[in-house]
Amino acid sequence: MPEGPEVECTKLSLQPIIGKFIKKIQFTSLSQKYPKYQNKQVDFDFFSGKRLERIERKGKFLIWVFNFGKIILNHLGMSGKWLFVEEKQELPSHIKIIIHFEDFEKLAVFDDVRNFGQFRIFESYDQVLQYNPIKKIGVDGLALPFPMEDFLINLNKSNYKNREIGDILLDQNLVAGLGNIYRSESLFRAGIKPTRLVKSLNIKTKRNLGYAISETLQQALECQGSTFNIQPFETPLGLGSAQNWHKVYDKENQLCQICEAEIRAIKRNGRRIFFCPNCQK
Repeated sequence: MPEGPEVECTKLSLQPIIGKFIKKIQFTSLSQKYPKYQNKQVDFDFFSGKRLERIERKGKFLIWVFNFGKIILNHLGMSGKWLFVEEKQELPSHIKIIIHFEDFEKLAVFDDVRNFGQFRIFESYDQVLQYNPIKKIGVDGLALPFPMEDFLINLNKSNYKNREIGDILLDQNLVAGLGNIYRSESLFRAGIKPTRLVKSLNIKTKRNLGYAISETLQQALECQGSTFNIQPFETPLGLGSAQNWHKVYDKENQLCQICEAEIRAIKRNGRRIFFCPNCQK
């Protein structure tokens, strides 16, 4: 968290600042406890007086494009979120960055409780595209129409065939924007057990998985993403509600809504995958 739908919702919620001129990008005193933000203020002072032209999304990254050469690459990490607040309003407790605008009455603040987020400068757009996590990024899971043939080409690569499908779905080089929540939900929707080896899946099953990924991510986008009490996701437009239709994620030992079998979980690389042992084969 946040995954592709949450990042796309963030991008859309930041539309009110597109076309606005930056007065100042300010790093808070709290941010200076972390090496990645230390002594960065002078570098970001170059953005004062510059116009924010657009914000793009590539996978789970946001690319901030201005009316001069430098680019800001933003990753929300595990808990990052952008909020609009009034200048005199009390700020949330984990703010790392505050952006003041010349022609916008509110502040844009980056709140990042767990501090895995990124906000870094690249010298050009081309340099961003050569950044390895961007350069090697897979198909966009939120693209419409879903790029099925490219997805199948990626899935059929030799380095995947002897691995579990549930394991490889977090690889952003395969499909970008898919994370732990929507991995479990996509596999359930496709009826595929997460421990199935990729080489055991026939072409019809692989296509069904592609459709399931697309449908799951689009439904999450329509609901403004997922939010949980322990780690709420929020944008300036409010809280997400996709968790209300989750069928398996975080439901271990609960009964499947379809067949009433008990939902199970397995751990792969420190992350749990939830599934129904009856509905998923």
